[in-house]
Amino acid sequence: MAIEYFIEKYEQGQLTEDIIEKMQHFAFDATDDEIFIIAQIFAAISHVSKAIELVEPLLAKYPNEVNLKTFLADLYLDLAEDEKALELLSGSDEETNVSVLLLEADMYIAQGLFEVAEDKLKKALALEPKNDLIHLAYAEFYYHIGAFEQALDLYLDLIECALNAEVNVYDRLATCYSHIGEFEQALQQFNLSEKYFGKLNTDQLFNKGFLAYQVGDYSLAKRTFNELKELDPSYDTIYPLLGKIYLKEEEANRALEVIQEGIKHNEFNAELYFLKGEALEQLKDLEGARDAYYETLNLDPEDVEAALRGNRICLALHDYEEVVHNVHHYEENGLFDDHFEWDLAIAFLELEDYDQAAASFEKAWMNYKDNPDFLFDYAQFLIEEGRQSEAVTHLETILRLDATLAPARELLENLM
Repeated sequence: MAIEYFIEKYEQGQLTEDIIEKMQHFAFDATDDEIFIIAQIFAAISHVSKAIELVEPLLAKYPNEVNLKTFLADLYLDLAEDEKALELLSGSDEETNVSVLLLEADMYIAQGLFEVAEDKLKKALALEPKNDLIHLAYAEFYYHIGAFEQALDLYLDLIECALNAEVNVYDRLATCYSHIGEFEQALQQFNLSEKYFGKLNTDQLFNKGFLAYQVGDYSLAKRTFNELKELDPSYDTIYPLLGKIYLKEEEANRALEVIQEGIKHNEFNAELYFLKGEALEQLKDLEGARDAYYETLNLDPEDVEAALRGNRICLALHDYEEVVHNVHHYEENGLFDDHFEWDLAIAFLELEDYDQAAASFEKAWMNYKDNPDFLFDYAQFLIEEGRQSEAVTHLETILRLDATLAPARELLENLM
């Protein structure tokens, strides 16, 4: 059996477990060149440990062989053994070897040591200024430090080089375009990524769906997120986005179904409970919606919007005492909002606690003196209190702000 047999089986995608075992036995009596080929095959089929077992003795035999060093360092990186890789390369003549410099730069980028990585790239570029692989490495460097415009320009010039180096340049371009706000361009890159690199992985599907959501292509976003959900139901960041889409499309039942599914995967996601409240409001289940907003606050006590929506529902359900209790509870726990005084004013008015209502209206007026809805509530209260002249002042303010508000005009005419 010759080495060509294993090469052919690899190229045909026919490396069964039985053939892999035979290849291991073949390596015992193979030449050094054949052992290196077998190690490359093992690396290509993700049998990294087996590849390392073959290459380490070869490097001991040929300690100055740079190709062996860089190949073995790559294998160590695949196993996240960065220190071993760096130790291996530290004895190399890096000042005159571009391959080593690029590999070291890659490792330092992965470790977040960007200044050291850039120094390696500068040395490599000084050696071979026209080497596209070095420029591609610079693109990767800019990409990882968040200099997306610089990375974008380089990637666009190096698409063919990146494809030959098996770098998913279209995935990179999608990220670059999205970071500079060119979302439509970013979306197009995912189609090219599928064409050249096969089906999108879960992270790529999420990014594609999120971009579609951002540009308002909800149909594409739904298809993409649902495809991702089929692949990995535990990818829980999709559920709030899917829920928002269905709510925008007023498909409250579908939204509720997706949100409940999301809660099963992450019961501590406050946003899901908030969206559940929105869905239940659309379905006219006010008590259920209020409870969902309360659950939101249990998970995120600083969510003012959930507190305000809960109060609004309590007012609609005529549960005025709960509004008073809620506001006092929120403020005791450090949650404040100007609208709370308005809520209290209405609640106290309905509870016939007129002194408290008057005090809350006066406090709220400081923040809502230009709000027609508040001024109309305040004017009605003042009329009940027999303070018609003050009510007239507020109604006139309303009509100055918006002369089309018929209820305010009618009430003013009656007073006059």
